Formats: sequence, structure tokens, C-alpha cells
Amino acid sequence: MANTTFSGPVRSENGFQDVTKNATTGAITANSTYGTNASVGGTLAVTGVAGTATSFGTKKFQTFAGTLAGTDAVATAYADGDVLVELGTLDVTAPSGIVTPTKIFFDKAVIGITTAAGQTLVGTLKVSATSGTATNEAPTTPTEIVGAGVTAFDPLVSAAASVTEIDINFNDTAGNYHLFTPNITADVGKIYLYACTTTAINADITAGRFTVNLEYTLF
Repeated sequence: MANTTFSGPVRSENGFQDVTKNATTGAITANSTYGTNASVGGTLAVTGVAGTATSFGTKKFQTFAGTLAGTDAVATAYADGDVLVELGTLDVTAPSGIVTPTKIFFDKAVIGITTAAGQTLVGTLKVSATSGTATNEAPTTPTEIVGAGVTAFDPLVSAAASVTEIDINFNDTAGNYHLFTPNITADVGKIYLYACTTTAINADITAGRFTVNLEYTLF
């Protein structure tokens, strides 16, 4: 089909999809789904390999599926701080008319365990400006956003909280969850989300499955 250029707005009552057509079978696969435009005060929903992101202005809600199927702790031991899995990319698109964001403010994180790792395994969530760090390697200049290394911010006193967060238990019972409200920032360039271990592990953890739901704000 030829490209078409419109002089006015393109409108749809049911959103837009970016699709891929299989050259052999003709099957259509939806890569991305877009809702109403966030730049005019509505929402923007993007579904892709990095998870599902929904925006309300500069407020973001994004979900990531976590799997430890690609880990290799049996062959080579993991050290404290090593990557378990790269979860995906944060959406840092901002509406028009907003000052270009320089920071990501992490409001809330909910990690739901769907399958226990099968071994004692606790860890963290970190963001980095570098994508592609393999499992069993240390992330590049990361910022920890969930875990015992986070100095959470208490909104009641507008200062550092008097308690320390805990690490994520990736070996928790299926159906259990962890709730964090870190209220901390990272540079807007640190958009790549990693699950990392704080347990030095040399055993099979490939069964582990979890879901990460993040709420964050750009400013």
C-alpha cells in the first residue's frame, strides 16, 4: 500500500495499531497499540516488547513481565549486584508544551510473584542508561530504585524516611507481592530496567516468574 499524507488530523474511535504481516501466512501481529494523544491531555497507551505503558500527562504506569528462564546460575555463580534479567525500557515521552524532563521520579512499585525461583534469591530493581547487559553481568552505572540500597523519601516530612526498604524475595510463594514507595529520582536517560540479585547464587533459578508494575513521573 502506498504512503498517504493528510493535511488534517487522522481520527479513530478505537485507537491505532502498528502491525507486522507474515510474508508467508499473511497473519497479522500487533506490535503497538496507541490510544488518545497524551499531548492534548488524554492518555497514551503503548503495548510492545518492553511492557504496557499508559500515560496521563507526565505520569506513567508501566508493566513488565519478569522471567528467570534465561539465567545460568548452575553453570556460573552470580555475585551480589549481577543482572538477573533486563525487563525492558521505560517510557519517557512527554506531552508537548512541557519543559523537557531531566528526571524520573519513582512513585510506586508492585512486584507480584507468579512462580517462585526455587532457591533462596533476593534482589533489586535498577535502572541504567545502558541496554543489553547480559544476565550474570554487572549493570553499567545503575541507580537502584527498589531494594535495601534505596534511601526512600518520606512525603509526610519531605525528607529521607527513617526506615530502610527491603530487597525483593524472588523465591516468595506464588501470589504474594512486594509494595514499595521509594519516592526517589534517577536521570531521565536511565530508561533500561533490570532485575538484579543481591544473593550470591550458584543453583537453578530458571523457574522464577514475576510481574513488575511501576508508577513514575517525569519532571
